[in-house]
Amino acid sequence: MNTVYGPVPSRRLGVSLGIDPVCSTESNKICSFDCVYCQLYGLGPTAYTTERRVYVGTGRIRRDLQSALSKASPDIITISGTGEPTLAKNLREIVGMVHGLSDLPVAILTNSSLIPDRSVREDLYDIGHVVAKLDACSQESFSQINRPHPDIRFEDVVKGLTSFRKGYGGKLSLQMMFIDANRGHADEMAEIARQIGPDEVHINTPLRPCKVKPLAPKEIEAIKMHFEDLNTVTIYELGKPDVTPIDMNEALRRRPGL
Repeated sequence: MNTVYGPVPSRRLGVSLGIDPVCSTESNKICSFDCVYCQLYGLGPTAYTTERRVYVGTGRIRRDLQSALSKASPDIITISGTGEPTLAKNLREIVGMVHGLSDLPVAILTNSSLIPDRSVREDLYDIGHVVAKLDACSQESFSQINRPHPDIRFEDVVKGLTSFRKGYGGKLSLQMMFIDANRGHADEMAEIARQIGPDEVHINTPLRPCKVKPLAPKEIEAIKMHFEDLNTVTIYELGKPDVTPIDMNEALRRRPGL
C-alpha cells in the first residue's frame, strides 16, 4: 500500500496529491472520530485513538512522494487519508521533508480533535493551508455527529482552534459539514466561526457515498445566509477538476466515489 495517492480532484484545493501518514493497516480507519457521514465506512470499524505515534516512517513517505511527483503534476500536496493526520507524531518531520522535496504548496485536512494540544498546533504552523473541521455547536451535537473518542471535548476543540488562529500565519479554512442533524444550528455554528476568525468558511454537505443524505442546494443556500458577514463558499458553488490518479485503487480507497 502506497502512502501517497492521487492526484485526486478537490473542489477547494484543485488537483491534489495526497499523503496518508497513518495508513499502517490494510483495512481499518485510524481516527479520533467516527463521523456519521464518514466516506471511509467501507474500511470497517474505526480504530479509535488519540495517541500520537509514528504510524508510517518519513523515509517511506519520501520514497513514495518522489515516485508520485515523477508521474504527476498536482497543484498542491495535501496531508490526509485513512484517518486523522495529526495523529502522526512525525507530522512536522513529514512537512519539512515535503518542503525540501517540492515547491508545491502544502495543505492538511484535520478534524481538529487534537488541536487543543500545543505540540499539534506547533506542528501545524509549518503548513501553509490548514483546513479544520467543525460540525457542531455543543457537546451534544458533537457526540451525535462526530462521535469522538471519549477523551475529546467540544469546548476544548473550540478553544484550541481559537488559540491556533492567533498564532498561525497561514491560511485557515473552517470546514463545516451540514446534514439533517445540524441544519437547524447554523446560527450557533456561524457565531462560533466568528469567534475563531478563519480566513474562510467551507459549507459542505456529503456528496460522496456515505450513510447519510446530503442537503439540497436550496437548503445549503439558506444555511449560508447565517454566515453572510464571513468569507464563505458552499460545496455547490465549486467545480471539480478533471484528473486521473496514478493508481485508481489507491485513490478510491481514500476517496470513494471519486
